[in-house]
Amino acid sequence: MKILFNDLLQNEPGLPEELKSPSLAEKIFYSGAGPVQFDLHNPVTINAIGIGGHGGISGVTVFDSGGSSAEAAICGEAGLYLLDREITAVKIVFSVNGERPRIGRLAAGISVNIPTAVAKEPGYASTSRPRRSLSGQVLPGLTGYSYRTLSLDSRYKIGGEALREIEAGYCYIAAGYPFFIDLSDESYKLPFSRLYASDTGQLAMGFEGGITRFLYSRRFNFEERF
Repeated sequence: MKILFNDLLQNEPGLPEELKSPSLAEKIFYSGAGPVQFDLHNPVTINAIGIGGHGGISGVTVFDSGGSSAEAAICGEAGLYLLDREITAVKIVFSVNGERPRIGRLAAGISVNIPTAVAKEPGYASTSRPRRSLSGQVLPGLTGYSYRTLSLDSRYKIGGEALREIEAGYCYIAAGYPFFIDLSDESYKLPFSRLYASDTGQLAMGFEGGITRFLYSRRFNFEERF
């Protein structure tokens, strides 16, 4: 999998607060059918864009100060999208295919590739609390939502790059901000290829070392967020 640990746009003063919020319900709607553009006050070196809770967005083009660009196509899934090359971004432009595009959260940074074991554990869960009456009838819960879960194990594949990115972004990881994830490498045996999710252990992330090289292991237990 590829995952964004350090969202560099959290420190971008030119980005609306709704687009930096971890809650995808705090979205912004844009009028018209033209492109949506963001100019960055602080240039950042990135190779991936995270986008969540969006609609009407079909692609992204990132420009550097010299006018060169990097691109990625965007589908309907919330998650991480890899650019075709690394670039020092000063402007992000989204192409749209709808009358009123929306964006719930925007992130950018360096994606970290973490190979995972062959065994994958996707699942589905719900926060609903149905009840059973004295006569055995099912009374559905009045509130709740359904979400996807995913457990992935990485055995001695987590190196220095990943730990540096985790350390750099941990102030937001520890605050519960969900991760943007690209599961293209695992999609041959998963029902989805991207995910916007929290790790159940991200408030106290531990790693297991058992070989003489700078490589660690960890099981990631993701729960989809909105």
